[in-house]
Amino acid sequence: MIKKSIYSFLFIAVISAQNPVDVLRPFWGFNNSQILSNSIGGATVASGYITPGLTSNPANLAAMRFSYMQLNFSNSEFSSATSNMSNSGFNGIDFVQPIPVYRGSLVLSAGAHKSIDFMSTSSDNTYEYSEKGKLTSYHLGAAVEFAKRLYLGADIKLLRGNDEMVEHGQEVTHYYKPEFSGSALTLGLMHVITKNLQYGISFDMPRKVSIEDYYTESNHINEDESSSESDIWYYDAKKPMTVHLGGAMITRVLNLFYELEYTDWTNLEFSSDTYGLQDILDINNEIKDEFGATLIHHIGGAMRLPIIPAHLFAGYQYLPTPFKDSYNNLRESYSLGFSVAIKKNFTLQGSYDTYFWEFNGSPESYDKFSIGVSLHNIPGL
Repeated sequence: MIKKSIYSFLFIAVISAQNPVDVLRPFWGFNNSQILSNSIGGATVASGYITPGLTSNPANLAAMRFSYMQLNFSNSEFSSATSNMSNSGFNGIDFVQPIPVYRGSLVLSAGAHKSIDFMSTSSDNTYEYSEKGKLTSYHLGAAVEFAKRLYLGADIKLLRGNDEMVEHGQEVTHYYKPEFSGSALTLGLMHVITKNLQYGISFDMPRKVSIEDYYTESNHINEDESSSESDIWYYDAKKPMTVHLGGAMITRVLNLFYELEYTDWTNLEFSSDTYGLQDILDINNEIKDEFGATLIHHIGGAMRLPIIPAHLFAGYQYLPTPFKDSYNNLRESYSLGFSVAIKKNFTLQGSYDTYFWEFNGSPESYDKFSIGVSLHNIPGL
């Protein structure tokens, strides 16, 4: 049985049953978060109260001094040299609630987000490829002011999602639908050194995702029952720890953010109760041969406009991929955002994010526009 990965910005691999791309898939796509985090390029490990809600560092929550709720919607589009596709829908919701304490601060948070978009489409002389799916994160977070201006936080996530991939040829169609379920834990620290400078560090602990990979192959030439076959593969993928480290400069008018994100993908691990030991060893050896470590840079800025109650945001991401030799080993992303106070407790937010790279010498891109609202200082909370 031949299996081709149709995630075109990864690579097309021909192999029997699972391969390293299948193990990577639940952790690799277009990452999403709440609008303000997206707007500054994901540089949120030390963003503090500037980005309420879900960030790469749950310790940021402890800097919040008021209740907060936000929800947003998005429209995404993937474009290749031969095809494009779009997807619209609900993107996320966040609640943040400070709890009165005798000293310091205690802040709780809960929400749900489309944390990863899976999108791809392309065609050649043999096949038409398409992919669409998502990984949703349901999270609970808490943070405390452990000592004066030293904040500690933790965030627990429940992960659920699926990815539908179709490889349509003149004679045969391959259909894959892996379904994902798992959990994740993030621990973080943020230290406010002065009123203008702060730094943060957080750890995405190793996470395991269980996968049920449904497969169907249909023959268009011979359409009797014997020309179609299906199977289900059961296996687990364990993502290695990711470290986030960075700082921020906070002033009344201009804020600057930086975050470094490190993951050693050679430690990605495949396991299964239904595969033979040699098959498991072979796939894990292929992972070590084909993947490497990534050092991602996130840079962002926020500016408060004079006179009008509005903020502008901008961000950049330098995104090397885990693949050693498969294709151009770099993606880049730019983002823009805004936040405008419509009423005292009501804010309109929006962001635009674009990713771009090359695959087999041809440009590909992913663009996302998000719009949302937030309520803060909510009466009665």
